[in-house]
Amino acid sequence: MTSSVDDIKYSTKYEDDTYVYRHVILPDDLAKKLPVTHLMTETEWRNIGIQMSTGWIHYMRHGPEPHIVPFRRLKKRARN
Repeated sequence: MTSSVDDIKYSTKYEDDTYVYRHVILPDDLAKKLPVTHLMTETEWRNIGIQMSTGWIHYMRHGPEPHIVPFRRLKKRARN
């Protein structure tokens, strides 16, 4: 069975003082397309079918669960 972008799951957002985080859970057949030598560029993760607003960065690999793709983006600072 081949998965589609409808099978990609997105976590709720969570944050610390600096970043907003979210993780994406890929079905197994899409997870097999993940590069193992580097973190993905925005173009790469969009080509896999991950759909998020601009500004998100794939910042680490989760070795025990490679189908989970962690992302983060800088928090927007309030302007005075």
